[in-house]
Amino acid sequence: MLVDAHCHAHAFSDAELREFSEIRIIAVSEDLESGRRTIGLSKRFNNIIPFVGIHPWNLESISEKELEEVLEILRLSGAMGIGEVGVDGRIKRSIRRQVEVFKLFCEISAELDLPMNVHALDAWDQVFEIMLKMDVRRALFHWYTGPIKLLRDIGEAGYYISINPAVRVQPKHRKVLENAELDMIITESDGPYNYRGLRLKPTMISDLMEFISNVKGIDKASLEKIIERNFERLLG
Repeated sequence: MLVDAHCHAHAFSDAELREFSEIRIIAVSEDLESGRRTIGLSKRFNNIIPFVGIHPWNLESISEKELEEVLEILRLSGAMGIGEVGVDGRIKRSIRRQVEVFKLFCEISAELDLPMNVHALDAWDQVFEIMLKMDVRRALFHWYTGPIKLLRDIGEAGYYISINPAVRVQPKHRKVLENAELDMIITESDGPYNYRGLRLKPTMISDLMEFISNVKGIDKASLEKIIERNFERLLG
């Protein structure tokens, strides 16, 4: 079965979600409202796996009450994982706050053994070190475009990276694919994000698998088994 390890399912219509029914989807959220919607969707669509979190882009507009409610959903086992959470190194003015909140999510991940779905743009090394120190055991670095030299450490820690359909047009992501071991790769769409005029969505995973197959020199059937196994290990 095809898998999408990072998708904002709450932003798609029900009609679109029905088109994705043959793809197992980790549905990430961005705040309390989208988290609640994501959990609701998982009860109506059996291919949707709900993750709850607060996107680092949203932290400046999130109240302490809303943050605590999101953390409480996770403590009460209201979701199967944590995400989308992390640190965005481009937003310098709120780095301290981002790190502070990310550590709260790491604490819950370590305590409850929940997988994390992580945004770490321009903060890859920092985020990796935080997770290691806080005993996060399962994590995905979504749409990885970080240092090639960090790939080995990520793999040795038992963490994963996801490859996005943008790999066709994004050279640094293509380089990551070329250098990453197959046992640390999972596919994602990040739909419905728009990248260079392309509206990403889970139905692009099939073509993405073809692309990965060609780059890595492995047949699609074997690749699908490997990526599905990685997906299951991430979920635990």
